[in-house]
Amino acid sequence: MCACGSDSEEVRPDDTSASVAFRASGTTESAVGSFEGDLMLDFSAPAGTSYTISMTEGGSWCWTSRLHQSTEKTAVMAAAMQSEKIYLAANQSAARTARISVIFSTGESYSLTVHQAAGSSSVSFNRAWAELPVCQTGSNQTIVDHYCTGKDGRKVRNFTMLYDTKECIARWVAYPIHSSYMEAPYVRSNAWAYDPKVPTNQQADLDGRSYQGGYIRGHQCMSNHRYVQASSEMNAQTFYSTNIMPQNSTFNSGLWGSMEQVCTAQACSDTLYCVTGNWGTRGYATDQNGKRIAAPEYCFKVILRTRSGRTGKRIDQITDASQLKAIGYWAANASSSNSGNLRDYTVSVSEIERKTGFKFFPMLDEKIAEQVKAQNNPSDFGIN
Repeated sequence: MCACGSDSEEVRPDDTSASVAFRASGTTESAVGSFEGDLMLDFSAPAGTSYTISMTEGGSWCWTSRLHQSTEKTAVMAAAMQSEKIYLAANQSAARTARISVIFSTGESYSLTVHQAAGSSSVSFNRAWAELPVCQTGSNQTIVDHYCTGKDGRKVRNFTMLYDTKECIARWVAYPIHSSYMEAPYVRSNAWAYDPKVPTNQQADLDGRSYQGGYIRGHQCMSNHRYVQASSEMNAQTFYSTNIMPQNSTFNSGLWGSMEQVCTAQACSDTLYCVTGNWGTRGYATDQNGKRIAAPEYCFKVILRTRSGRTGKRIDQITDASQLKAIGYWAANASSSNSGNLRDYTVSVSEIERKTGFKFFPMLDEKIAEQVKAQNNPSDFGIN
């Protein structure tokens, strides 16, 4: 740990009245991937102590405020322990380093370092889409997005996914739910097909037959959230193999299905933003060619919308947490998850972030994001 005091010797936090460290590492140094995100700093000092955070290197991409891209912040300890966030832009070039100075009014000073891995410009992330998680990719993972023709003939987004090319399953699929995607009598296309954006040897062959091994074909972006008379491709894309995951049949048709109905009922003029995904591997299904496909251990949903449903505002324009509502759903991919009530499986979005490491709804104003994602009020979504 490097903590720079007034002389040339190393100053240890436990030898001083004030200290700071990255929460993830417990030290003054942190290594992160190329994705956009944030890092938590934990401060310890007597209440009333002031401190200043300054970016001495890397201020073009490492900030104390993402909204204003600020490189300096002064604050006062309201209690003996306090936290601050450092915000990082996505890296689409070579590895880089940011250095952060923290100076306390009690005299201690610290130098912190962030090492961000090299990135690739081939991974896209459009922050204007409120449903998108931070698009972090790991080994054998890729971001895939799909567009389709909307009701007025224009090109619109359908869904975006984080696809695992080794396990042949999307770990999350993000999409908006709005009446403009559901205008016409619902017709299920059953157009089972390979995703044209992913090599076929990295997908399940589900055309005409479900998985073998006790699992059925479960949509992540639902078929009945995508039907417009003028756009046959809108529904057909939901039958791409990449959008399907092996699910326990009782689970799929039980409370999981009830949560899907909640999403349908919560569609509003302002748009409902949804991410459906899974975590862990319970076992493996096989497709009709004998290819192994990961069967999830857990399945989840996170949803966000304005409380009134008719503000006419984008999510990033809202600075009052009381105007938004969010909730998550987390359950084992097993028949046991069909017992009890729907509210037994609701959790906060923050809890699913903690379980998975995914970062949802980064478009939220940073001042209210934690408060909104901590909500877990089933009655707000008609869940009794």
